[in-house]
Amino acid sequence: MQSDDVWVVCGASIFILMGGAILVPGIRNLSRALSSRHWPRTAAVIAQSDSSAETEHGDRGRGSSTMYSADIRFRYKVDGNEYTTDVLHFGQTGGSGDSSEAELRRLRYPLGSEATVAYNPDAPSIAAAEPGFDSEVLLLPGAGLAFAVPGIMCIVLYFGMSRDNALFGVGLAVFAGIFATLGLAFLTIGLVNLSRANDSPHWRQTPGVIVYGKIDSDTSVTRTKNGDLVSSTTSGDHLIFGYEVNGKKYYSNVRLFGQIAAQGGDSASEVARRYPLGKEVTVHYSPENPMLGVLEPGIEREAFWLPGAGAAFLLFGLAAFIWGIPALTR
Repeated sequence: MQSDDVWVVCGASIFILMGGAILVPGIRNLSRALSSRHWPRTAAVIAQSDSSAETEHGDRGRGSSTMYSADIRFRYKVDGNEYTTDVLHFGQTGGSGDSSEAELRRLRYPLGSEATVAYNPDAPSIAAAEPGFDSEVLLLPGAGLAFAVPGIMCIVLYFGMSRDNALFGVGLAVFAGIFATLGLAFLTIGLVNLSRANDSPHWRQTPGVIVYGKIDSDTSVTRTKNGDLVSSTTSGDHLIFGYEVNGKKYYSNVRLFGQIAAQGGDSASEVARRYPLGKEVTVHYSPENPMLGVLEPGIEREAFWLPGAGAAFLLFGLAAFIWGIPALTR
């Protein structure tokens, strides 16, 4: 190998190793999420239920953003031994820019209330309050692939362009595969939202009330070419509503399916005016999963953004496979 080859391989290998380090726990979480559906269950008590906010400021005070998180801890016993877990579902993220996500978790699991957890029979200390697959479990494996795949693609493309045209085609295939995979993921999630939006007008209805409302804002500051500082703010109105189904209390923060979190200030204020704290509302909830409730049923234009982006990525990847790779490797 030449010196340039060594630099390329070493540089790309750093990304591959970083991706592997992230991918391993991601795959482990995915395996646990899928197998937890069949784990035994046991009663638990909410030993901790707090929410917190942490504001991060940009360099030299330029811009700020706030991350919200909920600290929920369950205490349970298995064969006389006591355990605790803070896992709601495998793959859960630590924080979010949406304040209602943290508050929603705290409302669903109030301090001292009873709950049920599913635990690993071979390792009872591993347990989750919401067993089964959740879309968040794909974030960590996705992040691992985002590091590893470009590193692999860099090595393959480099040696393909310098030595073997066949390897160049393999590198292009990896590149196209990234777009196709991302497109398929976005399209799947978007179609699920569209399906729920389409079905929601026919779901059962129940009275509800707005129990939480807050306009979250993030500010960014950029410097123009002439040296002026320009500030821009994105904001979103986040709310939570409570409702009862068969005597059990539920909470949801879904105003409409496919809703976009970041909005203009006027749009966020308009939503806040429409849904003030304490307002009585009508909730449409899924009969199969009452936890899934929505205020504005039906398909809105926001529901098309994610599947539209997914379709664009997928079609680009497929076009590269069908026409781009054969044309560039002749």
